[in-house]
Amino acid sequence: MVVRRWLSEFWDIAPLGLSFGCALGCYWMLRTMKNALFMELVGPHYLPQAKLASMVFLLVTLVLYGKGVDWLGKRRLLAALYALYAALFAVMTYFFQQGAQSHHLTLGWGFYLSIESFGSLGISHLWSLAVNATSDPQVAARRFPMLAVGGQIGACTCTFLLARSAEHGQLVPLLYLAVVLIAVAPMLTFYWLQSNHIPDEVGEPEAEPGALGSSSGHRQETGLWEGLRLVMTRPYLVAILWSVVAYELVGTYLDYQMNSKAHETLVSLEKVTAFLATYGFAANLLSFVFALTGTSWLVRHWGLSRCLVIYPVLLCLVVLGAANWPTLWVFFSAQIALKGAAYGFNKPCLELVYVPTSDDIQFKAKSWIDTAGSRGGKALGSVMNANLLHYAPGLLIWGGATICLIFLSIWIPVSRTLGRLYEQLLARGEKLT
Repeated sequence: MVVRRWLSEFWDIAPLGLSFGCALGCYWMLRTMKNALFMELVGPHYLPQAKLASMVFLLVTLVLYGKGVDWLGKRRLLAALYALYAALFAVMTYFFQQGAQSHHLTLGWGFYLSIESFGSLGISHLWSLAVNATSDPQVAARRFPMLAVGGQIGACTCTFLLARSAEHGQLVPLLYLAVVLIAVAPMLTFYWLQSNHIPDEVGEPEAEPGALGSSSGHRQETGLWEGLRLVMTRPYLVAILWSVVAYELVGTYLDYQMNSKAHETLVSLEKVTAFLATYGFAANLLSFVFALTGTSWLVRHWGLSRCLVIYPVLLCLVVLGAANWPTLWVFFSAQIALKGAAYGFNKPCLELVYVPTSDDIQFKAKSWIDTAGSRGGKALGSVMNANLLHYAPGLLIWGGATICLIFLSIWIPVSRTLGRLYEQLLARGEKLT
């Protein structure tokens, strides 16, 4: 019976899982190329500045995104976002293919900022639609790991293709493949939403309370900064924000160390890309194993509160290990542990905490947390790396590790508080508005 129910639920969620596979597959392929392309077209020493620039760029796009939720609605905004990115990547790939050396700086910055923003806005919007369509926490606890499985299958497949092709100079066909996947992802999402009769616009009939696709009622249009206001005035959302910022700061520290050592050791664009693709494949394979075998079981048997604490504790051990043995392959392993457990375990857990929240929080506040919070953490990590590199290069390893451990030591009690507030909302049968 259990297996039959699992298969039935997996079949029901399969189109959305395939959509996640397309979106995360193309994102990881582009993300893996991003640093290699940027280091080749612009230079490795500009990576910290690129992180800061991406934060400013995303703050501007977030303002437009918040208004887009009101203007277009959830589904039309998904179509507009993915169509825009597909066209943008197609144009940049064409010029890259033509070898437009006079525009190499523009292409380098263009690829970097576009890939960073797609990872935040495009993937975040998909998760927001999944959260909004599932109001039952028990259903969400079963289905979100399945979505993570679909996403990691796509990511593993695409990074494997990149790892096999990069050293042979086959980057352009894979860039065009990413454009195709970006175009397909929203089509699969629309099919799933329509198959489950989930209304798009507010004002359509509500489903039964607790059922798939239930709505929280009419949602008034709000100002451009409504998402930020919600985040800053809700302790529950501040706790989620800190979880995102701390994770990204630690990830930026480890990512810079790994990328700089890879560039020094491997030298060529093709070899660096192949190395980063191998890292992406390994990280997503670990995420796949987590999502397939462990996440749902842990949430059901340990509870979400404990699961939220497990990840920052794991990161403390990872940072200490990397600081003690600062070699390319140790940082490679540390990044695999950080990303693998994040996408397969921590990400579904953080998505679950949005279930007892309103539509405005699930789309507008969540987009600020996923985008501004993510870029804010990366910006802090980049400032830390840049200042240590400039003023105290001898302290780059242990100085950065110490700052990361301070953030992690705050994250652990914050996660406890977040889990407690989540359980209180469920016990009272309320939604945070």
